Amino acid sequence: MHTKSFGAPLPLFDRFGAPLSDSGVQPGAVEALQMSLRLDLTRLLNVRNHLTVDEFLRGAPTSLDYGLPDTLHLSAQSATDLQRWELVIARAVALYEPRLRQVAVKVAPHPTWPSMAWVAISATAILGRERIQVHFEAGLANRPTPWMRHA
Repeated sequence: MHTKSFGAPLPLFDRFGAPLSDSGVQPGAVEALQMSLRLDLTRLLNVRNHLTVDEFLRGAPTSLDYGLPDTLHLSAQSATDLQRWELVIARAVALYEPRLRQVAVKVAPHPTWPSMAWVAISATAILGRERIQVHFEAGLANRPTPWMRHA
């Protein structure tokens, strides 16, 4: 079991997992927060719930509805669908990632893969009394995507 304290609030299951860094170097509080947010946003974008897009956007999803609704019908080539994806992701982040404030989501066609969209999430996170600007990017497909990076 890993016992390092990273100086930033980490989700319980992250603390039970393996070290956040293979180098043995303890990340600072800001890096630990960014790594934790990236992990949780990756999970959020990779889970599909049972709701339709309309039910998710207009209803009152609960913790049992964690994740994104089925987006198989959305196309990365449609401006209208890209806007729907932005609304869905912004709503999911607002519902399930309380550490982020002032969230801005932008979804655009992926530059080289026509069937994939590219999402950029910018937000502010609070670490103690400090406001930290964070930015994450990920590929979106009509299937779960296994990666996310922060810029």
